[in-house]
Amino acid sequence: MKRHWMGFMLAMITPKIILNGQPMLGRWGRNVIPLPPGQYHLHVHLPYLLPAQIGPADFTLWLQPGMAFEIEYRAPVFAYARGALGPAPQPWNGQGCTIALLVVAGGLALLFLLILISILSLG
Repeated sequence: MKRHWMGFMLAMITPKIILNGQPMLGRWGRNVIPLPPGQYHLHVHLPYLLPAQIGPADFTLWLQPGMAFEIEYRAPVFAYARGALGPAPQPWNGQGCTIALLVVAGGLALLFLLILISILSLG
């Protein structure tokens, strides 16, 4: 389970793992879940207020006898994007939205600063 460095606040949220409808303890980093052979439906999300779930992601896997399967979950960079779950490497969903929002906020801050400088230089 991974989170992007821009989502440092997500470190305070405990990821929720639901395997075949049964909630399990999850944590950031590596989670080892020993399972017998069979088909499994895996759901991962981060509980939150609004929205109630950040980065929901689902994956169905088949385990054969003696098989080990490694799956990677990546939390989204933008809260309203889906998470990514599957064989590594997974993409950082929502990264484009976050960068666009940061560029717009930076542009507005620069515009405000230029207006403030021009007002102070006139006075």
